[in-house]
Amino acid sequence: MLPHLVQNDGCTSYGPGHHVHWIHTKKCHQEPGQAVELLLTSGDIGADGWFRLRPAFDHAEELPKVWTHAPAALTELLTVHRGRVFWLPRWHALKLVDSAGRATALVNAGFEGGPLCATTAPDPRRTVGGTSYGL
Repeated sequence: MLPHLVQNDGCTSYGPGHHVHWIHTKKCHQEPGQAVELLLTSGDIGADGWFRLRPAFDHAEELPKVWTHAPAALTELLTVHRGRVFWLPRWHALKLVDSAGRATALVNAGFEGGPLCATTAPDPRRTVGGTSYGL
């Protein structure tokens, strides 16, 4: 599992752009599919949560503009990150990797601005110790 955990910030949604469910994390690890290395810095994240994915190298297709419900948390994470960032299109996820090649964070990215965050408690069997993986 990935070490970066974000405490429940009042939102309980696992929808696109929200928290990463443990099954999502597992699938990204076991079946990542194509991974596109990105040029992504803290300055790329808009206050509204929108940001454009830019490939680090030549890439045949245009990458999408994506959204996160926690732009401040992602900005902070990218500020201290000293490794590489990959887009996993199959799982609509950003994977942050340290200089040793270890995954340090996973971020769920949506293609549409999300609805208001859900604030009702999720089924406790769907969380790990009251925390969710990613942002």
